[in-house]
Amino acid sequence: MPADAGKAPGVTVVRWASGERLGDILTLIHDAFGGLEPPSSVLTETVEDIKRRQRDGVVLVAQVDGAFAGSLFCEVKHGGFYLTRMAVAPARQKRGIGRLLMAAAEAEARSRGLSRLTLRVRTSLPDNLAYFSTLGFTVTGRGQDPGRAPYVTMERALGDTVRSS
Repeated sequence: MPADAGKAPGVTVVRWASGERLGDILTLIHDAFGGLEPPSSVLTETVEDIKRRQRDGVVLVAQVDGAFAGSLFCEVKHGGFYLTRMAVAPARQKRGIGRLLMAAAEAEARSRGLSRLTLRVRTSLPDNLAYFSTLGFTVTGRGQDPGRAPYVTMERALGDTVRSS
């Protein structure tokens, strides 16, 4: 899916089903999540975890000239399309790559006949909460898994349009 001329020129988003370059995707994710406090559990994930995500769901990647610029994992969960581990390379953030990944996830969800996107955001990351709110997501609940940071759950019906910034 090529980027439109107004957002993230030169970026292509594809479903990554290949077993190749998974280490590069993992490095991108670790770089994007490396500065979070408390540290994200994604930092303990391995190439085997990405293989499992490919098998059980969808791995989307954004590329610029063949280099990975972003990624997003998706899977059908509780009747919606659950999005997790959205990562954009630190040097490429705030350039529309996240929006392109979200648009690709929406297209994947629609192709499966799903009517909503869902995700979680740590309560300690208010900028992420604000970002997803600008994409039309609303808070639907709160939770905390044992040994993990508290989070809010968010949802967006696919009939809603993504607002441009």
